[in-house]
Amino acid sequence: MEKYTFHILGCRGSRPVSGASYRQFGGATSCYLLRSDRHAIVLDCGTGLYNAGPFLKGARQIDVLLTHLHYDHILGLLNWGVFPSDADVRFFMGGKTQGIIRITDFLQKPYWPVSPDLGEIAYVDYGRTLQLTEHASARFFPANHPDNSSVIRIDTDNGALCLAGDWEHGAPFPVEMAMGCSLLIYDGMFTETEYSSHKGWGHSTWPEGVKLAEKMKISNLIITHHSPERTDEELLDMETEARKRFAGISFAREGDILVMNNS
Repeated sequence: MEKYTFHILGCRGSRPVSGASYRQFGGATSCYLLRSDRHAIVLDCGTGLYNAGPFLKGARQIDVLLTHLHYDHILGLLNWGVFPSDADVRFFMGGKTQGIIRITDFLQKPYWPVSPDLGEIAYVDYGRTLQLTEHASARFFPANHPDNSSVIRIDTDNGALCLAGDWEHGAPFPVEMAMGCSLLIYDGMFTETEYSSHKGWGHSTWPEGVKLAEKMKISNLIITHHSPERTDEELLDMETEARKRFAGISFAREGDILVMNNS
């Protein structure tokens, strides 16, 4: 059995933030990582990727799975040197493309002076199982979010997770992506009051995450994609209120580590 741990390296949505009001939950944008002994799975490359070096050290295979190409999910690639030079690094997205996309196409003049060669994105048909190693696999499914975003499911020897980090409720959720998972990472960018004036933006609320976790009988729910305007104090208040409704909920914090499990 290969045991994986789950790391939150960035959980802010839309754009990174910094300052005294954002220290507890962090200001880096979306980046999560699963790590076993010699294998690493990176989920999105937001600015949280800047701090991935210690978690990638010693990995011989690194599979990078991107939900989509919005800037808050790829700007961490400005620090492409975070990937160990002796590791086999592969990039994947769900769906199809009309042409070849190099992963660093956005790193070119006049936007950036250096264009490194990190290879191309391999596109995986929605619903097809991508076998990463004998111990881990992935699946993609279209997300209710602009610009060809995906929900991602990861299955490992010691548990499964579903990442719905950019998802707007209202569309039917792909239950096969969450069924049997021990961990759900869910988009809670807006409050219910805020959502009423942000319909169609591609984001959700923590109460909707609770509904989904309860429906799918998932005991561990992590709320992510925090609004860049949301302070530590506000997030703590929201988390306290949410725990009155669902004991297994937490709001994502940079630096959080969870051991995957099959329960």
